Amino acid sequence: FGPAAGGFGGAPAGGFGGAMVGGFGGPTVGGFGPAPGGFGGQPPMKKMRTATGPVVPGTKEYLVAQVKSYQSSGEEQKGLWGQYADLYLGGIRDPNKHEATVLQEFIVNHHLPPPPSDWGAVAAPMVVDPMKEPLVHRIKAYTRASPEQREAWQSFAGTTRDPARHDLYRLQEFITSYNVP
Repeated sequence: FGPAAGGFGGAPAGGFGGAMVGGFGGPTVGGFGPAPGGFGGQPPMKKMRTATGPVVPGTKEYLVAQVKSYQSSGEEQKGLWGQYADLYLGGIRDPNKHEATVLQEFIVNHHLPPPPSDWGAVAAPMVVDPMKEPLVHRIKAYTRASPEQREAWQSFAGTTRDPARHDLYRLQEFITSYNVP
């Protein structure tokens, strides 16, 4: 898709007008961006998240963070990325699955702000109290047993649904009140 075909370079009907920056960066399938899959038709391997700090500008990870941050800023922004991905990227909405040039084009054409400075920082793993752990497992098993039991926990727990985030006494109170096995 180019400007003459009503693609990126000024298609007012699709709402994706703007200057074309770079290209798709790879083989295409039906003119909709990079071909899915890795070498030899194998699916690409998933990357394990190993970041310990903010993403670095100029990297693909930074561009992915920029798109994801934009999506999370509101329903309208999420919808715009979804429409763009459906129309031009073969319906593949995960920014990680696209080349950096594709992401850069969307970012430039839609004037995306940079991601927050702490985007990509990984939270420290939660340390579970060994006294709480069996209670947490009992409550989780209880909530999986039926929708009514799940609702009982949700009503009791309030906005903090994860049993591991409640103190020992609160867990014991639930287990006693609801006869949790």
